[in-house]
Amino acid sequence: MKTQKLLIAVPVMLALILAAMVIARAAGPRQGRGDLSGYQEIPTLSTPASGNLDVTISQDDESVAYTLSYDGFETDVLQSHIHLGRPAFNGGIMVFLCTNLTPPAGAPIPPPCPVRGGTVSGEVTAADVVGPAGQGVSPAEFGEFLKALRAEAAYGNVHSARFPGGEIRAQVTFHAQGAAIR
Repeated sequence: MKTQKLLIAVPVMLALILAAMVIARAAGPRQGRGDLSGYQEIPTLSTPASGNLDVTISQDDESVAYTLSYDGFETDVLQSHIHLGRPAFNGGIMVFLCTNLTPPAGAPIPPPCPVRGGTVSGEVTAADVVGPAGQGVSPAEFGEFLKALRAEAAYGNVHSARFPGGEIRAQVTFHAQGAAIR
């Protein structure tokens, strides 16, 4: 009797574990990265500034943790965002990562940007999504923000006093869950 129960219980347990793994992966990759440089800006720029942006989507798809590091700026950093746009195309702002300017109305206040270099970390949620409505992402549409990230249709950039339109930029690319990020 015990053997019979065990023969039934083991496959059921394995099926449940497999189902949980499939559900956890169904939403897509969770870790993304971009290496920022002026060569990815539109128009392309030559600048000594560089940086990187790491993002991690939470398991429940309710938040995105980020770490933005940069250095080499010759003038003060004004702000940084994640925009909706493919490589070689500019797009509207989806979320603020940091700002030294007046923060966006109606959104949580992002942290200040390190002035010429440093690291800023935080977490964004639906309340942080500001648009761009003209590109189909309305404020607070976190699901659309996640879709754009996972489709690699989002880029991070850092704006400076020298280049207020953006001095360094990188497309956020995603990797399989658990894969090493360079």
